[in-house]
Amino acid sequence: MATGFVNPAETFKAVSDPTRLRLLRLLSRAELNVQEMVQILGMSQPGVSKHLKVLLEAGWLRHRKEGTWSWYGLVDRTHFVSGADLHDVVLDGLRRAPDAECDDRLLQKILADRDKRSGSFFADTAETWDQIRPAFEHPDVQAGAVGALVPPGLELVDIGTGTGALLPLLAATGACVTAVDASAAMLTRARGLCEREGLTNIVFEKADIQDLPFADARFDAAYCSMVLHHVARPEQAVREMVRVVKPGGKVVVMAFTRHNLTWLREELAHQWLGFSRDEIIEWFSRLGLRTDRYLERGLSQLATARETLPPALRGRDEDWPDVFLAVGVKQ
Repeated sequence: MATGFVNPAETFKAVSDPTRLRLLRLLSRAELNVQEMVQILGMSQPGVSKHLKVLLEAGWLRHRKEGTWSWYGLVDRTHFVSGADLHDVVLDGLRRAPDAECDDRLLQKILADRDKRSGSFFADTAETWDQIRPAFEHPDVQAGAVGALVPPGLELVDIGTGTGALLPLLAATGACVTAVDASAAMLTRARGLCEREGLTNIVFEKADIQDLPFADARFDAAYCSMVLHHVARPEQAVREMVRVVKPGGKVVVMAFTRHNLTWLREELAHQWLGFSRDEIIEWFSRLGLRTDRYLERGLSQLATARETLPPALRGRDEDWPDVFLAVGVKQ
């Protein structure tokens, strides 16, 4: 509901001028800046601003600043201080205004020019857009948008959470996350990350992922990213994930595909040189999972991220192995 008071004389005086009525009609159709209204009305900027001030003081308009630009729009009928009925009567009368057709044509050109500027920008920057976008896109927000499409409050277990790099993404879906790792040092780092990010829907558990300390069918889903090649019995780790997930729940696994890069054993403590698609699908079938999805993707050259790697790895010329994503549904 509208609040406040405007002298009725000021309210009616504001709509007694043909130019101000044209402005009201335009601003009922789109929020405009002063420069755009100058183009449509064919008036000087001071003249337009004078009329806008009268309408603003009478409560007809709302106003906001963006840098040096001033934007105006019509106040919603429910927030008009002189009443929704008067608001409706005036707007209804403006449908038959003599300048309506011409004003609408010029307004449409203004709006089309806005879109044209955006279209030209993206046409010119398409080749470099992927370098610009990461500057303002936050993966947590992206995950939150995706999470809004799934039921809230799911119970997830992150198997082999490590330093917790993926926990902000999982937490952004609105799930309650249990983060598990066998390394106390890794869990300390993960806790610190979550404290800095202000995440409160995560609990931590130090445990062997091949022997999880949870009851059967405890979780809605289990997530395991880039961990299986580090454990002695990867199939047993998957078996444990299946055990702690409810019937109909999902087991999501990411790991390297089968490869021959033996240096990963020596320098990154990999026990297994990846896993083949047939191997993963066979495990899933044997352990009571229906394969719902399987994807493989290649990784960028190691050189593209060389500066972010430890010194011992910067001299490597090999590509990283491909990565797979396998999703199984517990039957």
